[in-house]
Amino acid sequence: MAEHVGIDLGTTLSGLAWLKPDGNPEIVPNADGERLTPSVVFFEAHEDVKLVGSAARDGGDPGRTVFQIKRHMDDPEYLVKIDGKDWTPSEISALILAKLKRECSRIIGDINEVVITVPANFNELARKSTIAAAQMAGMKVRRLVNEPTAAAVYYAHTQGVQGRILVYDLGGGTLDVTILQVDGDNIRILTSEGARHLGGSNFDELLLEAYAQQYNKQTGAGLYSDERHRRRVLQAVEDAKKMLSKLRRVNDTVANDQNSGLARIDLAREDFEAMIRHMLTRTVMLVEQALDSAQLKASDIDHVVLVGGSTRIPKVKTMLEKLFGKSAVSCGNVDECVALGAALFAKKSAKIQEVCNASYGTVAMVYNARTGEEKLMNSIVIPKNTPIPCSRTQVYQTSEDNERIIEVDITQGEDEDAEYVDIIGRLTLEVPPNRPKGCEVAVTFSYDENQRVRALVLDKQSGRSREVAVSYKGAGVLSDEELKRRSAHLRQMRIE
Repeated sequence: MAEHVGIDLGTTLSGLAWLKPDGNPEIVPNADGERLTPSVVFFEAHEDVKLVGSAARDGGDPGRTVFQIKRHMDDPEYLVKIDGKDWTPSEISALILAKLKRECSRIIGDINEVVITVPANFNELARKSTIAAAQMAGMKVRRLVNEPTAAAVYYAHTQGVQGRILVYDLGGGTLDVTILQVDGDNIRILTSEGARHLGGSNFDELLLEAYAQQYNKQTGAGLYSDERHRRRVLQAVEDAKKMLSKLRRVNDTVANDQNSGLARIDLAREDFEAMIRHMLTRTVMLVEQALDSAQLKASDIDHVVLVGGSTRIPKVKTMLEKLFGKSAVSCGNVDECVALGAALFAKKSAKIQEVCNASYGTVAMVYNARTGEEKLMNSIVIPKNTPIPCSRTQVYQTSEDNERIIEVDITQGEDEDAEYVDIIGRLTLEVPPNRPKGCEVAVTFSYDENQRVRALVLDKQSGRSREVAVSYKGAGVLSDEELKRRSAHLRQMRIE
């Protein structure tokens, strides 16, 4: 049986690594000989088979092909409908994980327990969906670990660095900026910032638009008329983007599927950088936000580490080096280091201190001593960047006489204005009748090492209490019973 296995379940690429007997992590290839597996699933119409990876990407029918499902892990209503069946993001992700488990286990032995990485800014639902996907694939999640943390563990392991490290993780679909303090074998996360929908696929779409404009200008026609041809052109666009990381100018010839003629695409690196400038500027703002959150200056950072395939874009490196005044170094293979770090994390004897990825609180009437007014506000119980696991309690008072039901909305977000935070759960508690207002109610939030939230409400007068884990409702959220049923069904599927 394989021990100490880490999985990077990525937006565009996924990888599995294990810790060898010599203590060094190694990527395990899939049955196609690939070190990384494209996170793509194709549903074959004529056979009961699900293709995962490169074969799925080349399946040819976009209506039966699922790309970048990771971007929807936080959407409780998202479903993929194929052949009359609804597939949740967890199920699609489970197919990817099942391929990795089945094929990699032939090399390293049975895989039962894993560490899986997630973006640092993944919310509660996205983390829960990731754990559900692993369960359906027949694996127990020993721990979820944030992707930048895993990359930093691998970087510290290979380079033996100490001090403050800023990890800039720009992948296919997400950006994470994390600042860590490394002292000997101890790693402490100081802060994380990020964006869930910012990455290489956004750059591809801008480049695709430029291709389409040049084609129309030269031929007077559209470059694609359906999703199938759009996907083919998008693949060519992605190849051109990668070439622009090596060359200053790329020439390409494209045609549409209506025989409207050929067009020669001439693209300079400077043109591409201009297209994505506003997105790169946003990443710099998030870097600065992370520094402010940790109360640090750019000069306080000892190492700037690049993670994720999109950091191969030269402008990214030069932009960060200008900001920090020092070299930004790649964390080995920027596509693989997260999975490699996850394998190390699975056995890491060092103390690794993560922090909560957002503030958690409740909506309450808050008295302003300066103005003498009460206002409905977001009352934070667990502030962002609190070391985890943790548990915090805040005491409130009932606001009405004869209140029978206490409702506690669980919020996620830093804004004081209740309109600008997410309500991620609600807890209700029935209390005895005929009580005056002003009864004390204690609200306790607990935040575990997988960054999942539980809430406890205690009515101090009656002693009644209720505790729940944050749960979501929606067509894309599986119940425990449905999860068991679909897990059994998935184990019988043919996945190639």
